[in-house]
Amino acid sequence: MEMTAIDMISFLHTNMKKTYRPDDQVECHAAILKDWHRNDAWLPEDCPDPLRAAYDDSYAYYCDHEGFHDFCCREDKFLAYINKAEQDAEEDVYFSINSFWTTKRTEANIRHLNAFVIDYDFYKLDEYKHLDPEEMYRTHIKNSLPLKPSFVIDSGRGLYCLFAIEHVPCSCTSLYKAICTRLIESQKRFGADSKATLTTQVIRIPGSINGRSGRPVRVLDASEKRYTISDFADLYLPFSRAEVRDYKKAKSCQMRSPQVSRKSKSNRSSRQNSQFSIFESDLKTLIEMRNKAGICSGYRETLLYLYWERAVKCGLANEAIEKKILYLNSRFMQPLPQTEALTRCKPAREYVHVTSKRKAIRKLEISPNEQELLFFLVSARRDMRLRKARSRKKTKICGKTPAAQKRHERRCQVLRGLACGKSAKELAETLGVVRKTILSDCEYIRRHYCEFSDIIKSLSYQVGNNLAHILLPKQPVEKVCASLQTLRL
Repeated sequence: MEMTAIDMISFLHTNMKKTYRPDDQVECHAAILKDWHRNDAWLPEDCPDPLRAAYDDSYAYYCDHEGFHDFCCREDKFLAYINKAEQDAEEDVYFSINSFWTTKRTEANIRHLNAFVIDYDFYKLDEYKHLDPEEMYRTHIKNSLPLKPSFVIDSGRGLYCLFAIEHVPCSCTSLYKAICTRLIESQKRFGADSKATLTTQVIRIPGSINGRSGRPVRVLDASEKRYTISDFADLYLPFSRAEVRDYKKAKSCQMRSPQVSRKSKSNRSSRQNSQFSIFESDLKTLIEMRNKAGICSGYRETLLYLYWERAVKCGLANEAIEKKILYLNSRFMQPLPQTEALTRCKPAREYVHVTSKRKAIRKLEISPNEQELLFFLVSARRDMRLRKARSRKKTKICGKTPAAQKRHERRCQVLRGLACGKSAKELAETLGVVRKTILSDCEYIRRHYCEFSDIIKSLSYQVGNNLAHILLPKQPVEKVCASLQTLRL
């Protein structure tokens, strides 16, 4: 017997009414996402008018139709929507796999994390597009997963694999996202959607209709197995909990010094501010490139979010950030609605760390060809090439930067002083450096004899002092130091 939508979703959203204190009146909310302006859209009697239903307009995302919204509600009403959507075979209806404190589907309002989901868009890959979802799962995906999915769902075109987990509190959101990212990366070769890593993720309701293909959404396999988040952490995260705990302890001890903390914060802040203008320029260039390529969607929300996140970290005022967000949005071939750009793309809170460069490249799916025209959002190899190019641009004589050329000239003066019989103390006073610098220069000359071979030989012939013999690179350090003592070093 095929599992129904109500059975599957009740299994995922167990104990929605669970409270933790006797006087606790808070209950979980779950979200339904669909077009509420459709003639066949069902609402309970206490919400007769879809226009006044308790949804948030900022989430009109999956469809351009103005009636496509979230509606977060409590368990009884949520399950009633699920049951009705399955019975009436409604088109394009989604539900949230995790639950929330309030009626807004945002990461800041997460209460319970219930499951991991992998959204396979294998039909976009030439290698697999001829397969149906059931065959794709059986022949390719099933054996590649170390853990058996709790539910496998045919989404009408692609495939969902759900892994139910024991309820995890909102404090584990960062851990959940890290595992989800690694889990999806492991299935990338089968078309796993890298954008489906949100804690607010929604998927299609079994029994509903996929509006793009006209096919029903159905459950292919149901093991009803429930895991713990530790099962996934041990499999997919690179470090154990003990290693993370030891690292955090060592890091906190290192940063406990006020002087170290103040210095590191100031260095980090200045570096972020200097890189922010380059980052902004790269975003504009990326938008222009994708407009020319005809790519008008799929990256807009992520791009605006990444800009907003770094702008907040750099200390820009909120009004200035919103003005810049609207400006970047206007440069898209198909701009987002202003309300959506200012609400959906805003970070849920100010995070301690911003999204790393490597993760930003992965989220925006920046190709190597696109990176050739960028300067910040580039791979480590391209970044190294750019650094070398900047270094070459500063070069003056003999392939040296001004600072390197200054050191070279000082070492030549040290050689001339040694040939004249000066001591290290006298050379230090003459050149305006400390005695230790003179000794370091002598050691550098000995180790890089070829760089100074011409001047050493000329000085040896002129003064008759065998500098070449003293500074030969084959001499051991102890013998060289003893020889240098004869020159009153």
